[in-house]
Amino acid sequence: MRLLKCVLVGGALVAASQAFADDDAASEIRVLKAKLKQLEQRVDDQGRKERAIEAQAKAISQTPTAYKAAPVDACPAGKVCYKGVTLTFGGWIDLTNIYRTRNLASDTGSIYNFIPFGQSKNFNTPESRFSARQSRFSVLAEGNVGADTHLAGYGEIDFEGAAQTANSVATNSFNPRMRQMSLEIDRTDLGFHVLAGQTWSLNAPSKAGIDPHGVDAPGVIDFESVPGFLAARQPGIRVWQNIGPEFQIAASAENPQTSFFGGNTPTVGTPAIGPQGVLNPNLLVNLTGPGGSFFNNANNVSLNQVPDFTVKAAWDPRLGPYRLHIEAWGLYRQFFDRFNFANHTYDTGSFGGHINAELIPKTLELQVYGAHGALGRFTATPFPDATLAQDGTILPLTITSAAVGLIWHTLPTLDIYAYAGLEKTKAAFADVGTVPFGYGNPLYNNTGCNVENSPAATCNGNTREIRQITAGFYDTLYQGAYGTVKAGVQYSYNQRLAFAGVGGAPKTDDNIVMSQLRYYPFQ
Repeated sequence: MRLLKCVLVGGALVAASQAFADDDAASEIRVLKAKLKQLEQRVDDQGRKERAIEAQAKAISQTPTAYKAAPVDACPAGKVCYKGVTLTFGGWIDLTNIYRTRNLASDTGSIYNFIPFGQSKNFNTPESRFSARQSRFSVLAEGNVGADTHLAGYGEIDFEGAAQTANSVATNSFNPRMRQMSLEIDRTDLGFHVLAGQTWSLNAPSKAGIDPHGVDAPGVIDFESVPGFLAARQPGIRVWQNIGPEFQIAASAENPQTSFFGGNTPTVGTPAIGPQGVLNPNLLVNLTGPGGSFFNNANNVSLNQVPDFTVKAAWDPRLGPYRLHIEAWGLYRQFFDRFNFANHTYDTGSFGGHINAELIPKTLELQVYGAHGALGRFTATPFPDATLAQDGTILPLTITSAAVGLIWHTLPTLDIYAYAGLEKTKAAFADVGTVPFGYGNPLYNNTGCNVENSPAATCNGNTREIRQITAGFYDTLYQGAYGTVKAGVQYSYNQRLAFAGVGGAPKTDDNIVMSQLRYYPFQ
């Protein structure tokens, strides 16, 4: 600034000396002095601004990191930014075609425990339908509170809801339903994460680390997936910690619910009865048609007093060019009933694991699933969690599940897959004299299971095991500036095997073919 003043003064003096040659020398000198004063004022103002900026920068540099404003970056391509929050949209528009040789009266998900025996008219009746209900929409909102604190909110809906007004006769008005809705807080400096809301259960398998928003599910079209793949979506809270770049541990508390066996089908909160037995009227295992606080009064809610607790460890080592993911988990659940004016509980423990591995980098992928314990409501069958004796004693059903799959990334646009899976349980029963109770009781009557239209009492056939083999492909028809279009076809052969009773051990099967066309506008 001093140099600038000197230059200005020198210039003014030279101009003044030249002005003396004119008759108006004095007048011009006064004008030049006025201009010089204006220029000096501007220089002083600029100096004050520079000093203020320097002081502000110094104050910011001394502010703790947690309170610094996140840097303002340009909005990433393909995303929407609003007030510092980045929005990522996802989902697809779907059309699925279903054909089954046995009529399950089911939409895009095959309820394997409902595959009919020969007793049912549905056994000899195929079914075919179109459905757009797997269409889905999701949004991920992300923002940086500070350099090390990251917030994310995730929501996801589909149209698999079915209110009483949702029918297939005229308008097919199937309603949206909440799949996921959660808040996630990440501290990158601590490697610590918290999630609260509804998301996949912690015992659902991930493809890498502890992924709260997605699961490493079999890549099949059937909405019920493959037997042996266990999962649920439910509200709860989860915390997990990074331990180094490859290892993570997690724990969760999630909403509990118990699926009791009632008659011949598993239903949430329905008391178990033997086909010829009657439960003690002093027994309570559910709230029938609660109706309050926005529950549907057509659904029962089981009695539970503690959450489901899960712990999990995930390891993602890199073996040269090969990617590998290994995880293991343990689950604590408590079943609950009230009998003879007293509360009774039954504590259970379950465990399982998952492996996802590249056998050939970017070409051949292996998926392995396995679990054991009281896991009925997590199964694809689905199995019940427990049954009851006549005196109200809780009898848990022990489930063993396993599945294995191979995905061949044949071309950049084409995937071919094959899976084999099973879920099976052990019998749990207790008799009162000659009256049978429980699940899988050998005294149950199965004499009419293979006779069409025989009385219901002659086919109790409690499911012992579900087996499946399936194969299919998924092809990318278009991928470009306007999104992605994919199509696929899947075939599965399914077997349902029942426990032996009076008249033998019935079994049945179903051949299912599905095709699918999807448009991903955000990919």
